[in-house]
Amino acid sequence: MNLFVRRYSFSPAQRRCNYFSTVASQFIDNCRNGLVSVPGLVDFSGFRDGGISEPVVYANIVHALTKSQCFVTGTQLHCHLIKSGLESDRFVGNSLLALYFKHGKDFNDTLRLFDELKYKDVVSWSSMVSGYIRVQKPREAIKLYLEMLHTGVEPNAFTLSAVIKASAKIRELNLGKSFHGLVVRCGFECNQVIVAAIIDMYGRSCQPNDCRKVFDEMPEPDDVCCTSMISALTRCDLYLEALEVFHIMRSKHRFSPDLFTFGSTLTALGNLERVQQGKQMHAQAVIGGFHENVFVASSLVDMYAKFGMVGESQLMFDKMENKNSVSCCALLGGYCRKGEFEAVISLFRDMEKDLYAFGTVLRACAGLSSVRIGREVHCQYLKRGSWRDVVVESALVDLYAKCGYVDFACKVFVTMPVRNLITWNSMIGGFAQNGRGKEAVEIFKQMIKEGVKPDNITFIEVLFACSHSGLTNEGRELFSSMYKVYGVEPGIEHYSCVVDLLGRNGFIQEAEDLISNSLFRTNTSLWAAVLGACTTGNDLNLAERIATKMIKLIPDYHLSYVLLANMYRTAGRWKDSHKVWELMQDRGVKKMPGKSWTDSSSFNPSLSL
Repeated sequence: MNLFVRRYSFSPAQRRCNYFSTVASQFIDNCRNGLVSVPGLVDFSGFRDGGISEPVVYANIVHALTKSQCFVTGTQLHCHLIKSGLESDRFVGNSLLALYFKHGKDFNDTLRLFDELKYKDVVSWSSMVSGYIRVQKPREAIKLYLEMLHTGVEPNAFTLSAVIKASAKIRELNLGKSFHGLVVRCGFECNQVIVAAIIDMYGRSCQPNDCRKVFDEMPEPDDVCCTSMISALTRCDLYLEALEVFHIMRSKHRFSPDLFTFGSTLTALGNLERVQQGKQMHAQAVIGGFHENVFVASSLVDMYAKFGMVGESQLMFDKMENKNSVSCCALLGGYCRKGEFEAVISLFRDMEKDLYAFGTVLRACAGLSSVRIGREVHCQYLKRGSWRDVVVESALVDLYAKCGYVDFACKVFVTMPVRNLITWNSMIGGFAQNGRGKEAVEIFKQMIKEGVKPDNITFIEVLFACSHSGLTNEGRELFSSMYKVYGVEPGIEHYSCVVDLLGRNGFIQEAEDLISNSLFRTNTSLWAAVLGACTTGNDLNLAERIATKMIKLIPDYHLSYVLLANMYRTAGRWKDSHKVWELMQDRGVKKMPGKSWTDSSSFNPSLSL
C-alpha cells in the first residue's frame, strides 16, 4: 500500500506544474476560439505569478491569437513578453512575426520585429518573404531570399514556394526556371504546394507547354495542382484545354473544385460563349455553395456579360452582397460590348474606380462621340497621379481621334511611356479618319522602326489613310508588303481599301484586275466599289462590263441598275438608261429610299465624379 501511495502521489511542485499546464491549455483553447480579452490576458495567473515560464507555451498562445485574428490582444501579450525577456526565444519570435505580418496594418512594424530577432531560422526568413509578397513587393521578397542564402540558411519547401510566387508576379521567366531547377535539386519536385506554384509561374509567363509538362509529371495531382493548371491554361487563353483538364480531373481523380476552380472555369466558358455549359456550371456552383463567394459571383457576372446576356449579368451583380471593382468592371464591359454606352456611364458614376473601369468608360465615350464626358474622365485619371496605364491612355488616344481632336490625341500619344499595338493603331486610325494620310503613313513607319509588328487592323487603317489622301503609290507598296514582308494575309477589308484607292484616282482597270486575280473575285462589295468609281470616269464600256458582272452575281442588287442607268443618262444615252430602269422593274428590284437621320435623344449625361 505504501508503495502504491508513493508511486501515484505527487509533490506540491508537481501538482502546481500540472495545474498551470491545464490552465495554459484552457487559455490557449480560449485564444483559439477568440474568447479571451485584454483584461483576461492580464489577469491570467500564469503570467502574474510566474507559474509558466516555458517559451513554447507563449508561442502556442501567440499562434492561437493569430488564428483567431486577435491582433490587439496579441500586441498586449507582445508587451508582456518584452518585459519578461522571452521575446528573444526563437519559437516566440517566429509566432510574433506570423501575428504581425498576417494581421498588422503597417508592414514596417513587421520588418522592425524581424530586424530585432536575435535568432533567425528558415521559418523567420520564410515568413518575411511571404510577408513581402502579401504587401505586393515581390522584388523585395527575392532580395530578402538572396540575403537569407548569404547568411547560410538553407531554404525549405515553404521558402521555395514563396519565391516562386514572387518570380511569377514580376514575370521573370528565367528566374522562375532557376527556382524550378533548385526545386528538383533539393528533391521537392513531388511537393504538391511547390508544383502548384511552378504551374502558376509558367502560366503567368504564358508558357502553357511547360505548365502541362510539370502537371503531367505528377503521379497523383491534388486539387490545388488541378486548380493551378486550369487557371494557368485560362490565363494563356487556352480555354478548351482548361475545360478538358477540368472534366478529366473530375472523372479520373475525383477532383473536388473549389471557388478558384469555378472562377477560372466560368471565365473559360464565358470566352468560349458556351451558354448551356455555363448555366450548368452555374448550377454546380450553387449546389456547392460557392455562388455567394465574391470571386465566383464576379466570374458569373463576367460570364453572362460575355454571353451578351447583360440582363442576367445585371441580375447576378444585384444579388452580390459585397460588390468589388472586378464585378463592376465585368458588368461595364458587358454593356460596352452590347453598345449600351449610356448604361456604362451611369454605372461608372456610382462605382469604385479602377484602371479597367477607366478604359471601358472611355470606349463608351468614344462610342457616343462625347468628348465632354471623356475629358471629365481624363481629368479623374490624371488626378490619380501615380497611375500610368497603356490601355487607358490608348483609349484616350482613340477617343480624341474619333471626336476630331486628333492633335490632342497626338499629344497624349507622344507623352505615353509605353505604347502597344492598340496605341499605334489608334493613332494611325485617328490621322486616317481626319484626312491626314501622310501623317498616318509616317506614324506607321515610326512603329516599324520601333520594332512593333503590324497586324491586319494596322493595315486597314493605313490603307484607308492612303485611300482618302490620294497616296496611290504608298498604298500599292503597303498592300504589296503585307504578306511578303510582315506575313499578314490580306482580307476583304484590305482589298476594299485598295480598290477604293485605285478607283478614286482613276486606276479602274487596275482595280478590276486586282479583284479578278484575288480570292474575293465573287465578292459583290468590291465590284460595287469599282462600279461606283466608274461614275467619275468616262470609260462607259468598262462601266457596262462591270455592271453586267454585278447584275449576274446579284440580280436584285439595286445599285447595279441605278449606277448604270445614271451613267447612260450622263452620256446622253437616254434610251439605254430607260431600258435599264425597265429591266429593274421587270425583275422586281426596288431602289432603296433615301433616309435622313435626326437625333431625338435627350440623353445628356453629366458625371459627378
